[in-house]
Amino acid sequence: MNKAIISGGLTVSAAELVPAVEWALGGFHGAVPTNLAALIAGAIVMALHAGYNVIAARAEAKAASTAPATPAQ
Repeated sequence: MNKAIISGGLTVSAAELVPAVEWALGGFHGAVPTNLAALIAGAIVMALHAGYNVIAARAEAKAASTAPATPAQ
């Protein structure tokens, strides 16, 4: 099974996370993993998408709470 996060056209899979996690667990010594820039970009894109979803959900909830109630039939 392929576990991946797709956000904004950028796919981040567990296979891409392994080198960065190993590097971090090693105390940041040695060469920087080649996919670290892609992981950071993916995290930024996912954070922006999550922020937009929160703002959109709040706006929708506010609009729903201020809408006049319709009578039951």
